[in-house]
Amino acid sequence: MTISDPGHHRSRTRGPSLDSADPFAIHMAPPEGETPAARAERLAAQQYAEKMSRQIDEQILQSKRLHDKKDKDVKILLLGQSESGKSTVLKNFRLRFTPQYFDSERNAWRTVVLLNLISSVRSIITAIENEFAAPEFNLVHDSHRTLCAELAPLLEEEVTVNTLISATPNVPPGQGQDVFVRPGGEWKSVLANSDEAKHAVEVVFGLRDEIDSLWADTAVRELLEKKDVSLKDGGGYFMDDIARVTAEDYVPTDSDILRARIKTMGVEEHFFEKEVGAPGARGVKDFWIYDVPGAKGSRAVWIPFFDMVQAIVFLTPLSFYEVLEEDSRVNRLEDSVHLWKEICANPLLQNCQIILFFNKMDILKAKLKAGLIIKEYVPSFADRPNTYAGATGYFKEKFRAYHKRSSPKPRAFFYYETTAVDTRSTAKIIGAVHEEIFRKHLHESILI
Repeated sequence: MTISDPGHHRSRTRGPSLDSADPFAIHMAPPEGETPAARAERLAAQQYAEKMSRQIDEQILQSKRLHDKKDKDVKILLLGQSESGKSTVLKNFRLRFTPQYFDSERNAWRTVVLLNLISSVRSIITAIENEFAAPEFNLVHDSHRTLCAELAPLLEEEVTVNTLISATPNVPPGQGQDVFVRPGGEWKSVLANSDEAKHAVEVVFGLRDEIDSLWADTAVRELLEKKDVSLKDGGGYFMDDIARVTAEDYVPTDSDILRARIKTMGVEEHFFEKEVGAPGARGVKDFWIYDVPGAKGSRAVWIPFFDMVQAIVFLTPLSFYEVLEEDSRVNRLEDSVHLWKEICANPLLQNCQIILFFNKMDILKAKLKAGLIIKEYVPSFADRPNTYAGATGYFKEKFRAYHKRSSPKPRAFFYYETTAVDTRSTAKIIGAVHEEIFRKHLHESILI
């Protein structure tokens, strides 16, 4: 008598069985009574899910490759106070080593230039309005009130565009408030493509004659001088070139982009990938630059970068005649010296190259030419020659001495005098700095 074996019959059936132990087979089995349309929809959803899964896997793989590559690439940290010129030096690196990338952003920087121009106009209008409210010099008249009213649309456009790019969009920036953009290039895309930014540009173009009349007015110039209203580098520079930057076919020059100013909130990470055929980039390897905030209250964010960078470019203007913008009790140069000693002494940086830039040297030259007496601000300067060479020589030796005395172990002292808005001279300096950094990196990698 033959006894039937259910398991035997199951083992001989073809294809997956729904009562098998394979949960995937159960999950993927078509539902009962599936129509052709439903089946097509299910298969399309399945294909989409598989496609997305492959994309995610590829992104993970690319991220891992980038992470592994990043570990091997040279990393440079820009350090210095606020307004020391770090962002301008960063732009010079872009101009030198990735000129195609630099060129692709000109449209966005055109709007920044015009925002700088509006900022200067706003400063002048504020000075005029304050004089009307509390007359002191009797320099303004009804014609100035009329001109300010005509220029009011500029200030409205400034608020609109700043709100678009502000890092704190829920707190709309008012006129005259500093605007900070988020790290990365998203704000540049907004400025280059948004209808609001394009409209602001058109408003500036339409009011070019009124802007020129305001700046050409001798009474306005006298008022600014007597009220001690200083138009910062960017705005003041563009006010002296109104006809050019407000032309409808205006395209920012390299110098314009270097002078254009916009503040960034937080740390910026910039990857410099070698561009094929870029002049001046022969032999250049990929590298990273980190631009960190320089304000006193933000310097704690520097520390995590100390054990990952191969070189630091430390910027300090010789602004012994100024105080910090965020703390009027602190002399700018004294603060720079204090920072310099701390950086040199930090044990995490004992193997790091530290390169000193005396930046904004064109401003020092202008100050000395205008009659600035160094020893009135720096008594230890004593009777040394009150010249550019005398000043740079004195402060260079001060910084060299602190570098030697503070460093945990001996290392070379690298020093340059820079005017970051001078593209030609700065390009040579940056080329030399890059070469020196990579020479040391290759040596430590036992490649040479």
